[in-house]
Amino acid sequence: KAVVSTQSTGKQEAPNSQQIFVGNLPHKTADVELKEVFGQHGNVIGVRVTPNNFGFVIFDRDEPVVEILAGVRRGKVYTLREQRLNVEEKKVVVGGNRGPRKQFITEPRGGSRHMGGRRRGGGRYAGESGDYK
Repeated sequence: KAVVSTQSTGKQEAPNSQQIFVGNLPHKTADVELKEVFGQHGNVIGVRVTPNNFGFVIFDRDEPVVEILAGVRRGKVYTLREQRLNVEEKKVVVGGNRGPRKQFITEPRGGSRHMGGRRRGGGRYAGESGDYK
């Protein structure tokens, strides 16, 4: 069967229990490469690779995911183009939308670097007031 890329389809995604997260992908990894690596465990119905060198492999059932993750816990290593892959369960995203980012204050926050012309505080040596002649 052909690999279905879920990136451009409007279909609802499979449950997390049918997906694995794959990180540390080699540059320009193709969907079909991930299908070849993980297809031996079950029917891969979708692959999504991001520009950030990670992706998700989606199976038609939970069992392949359970088998892969159990193997990883026992020390099984998956590689692609001689690069070790980081294989984990897909994490549940709580809330989904992280909301707007905080705005940074661009105005000075009280006082300025030059307060009245005299330096305040300790000088170089004990007893020196900071007045330099």
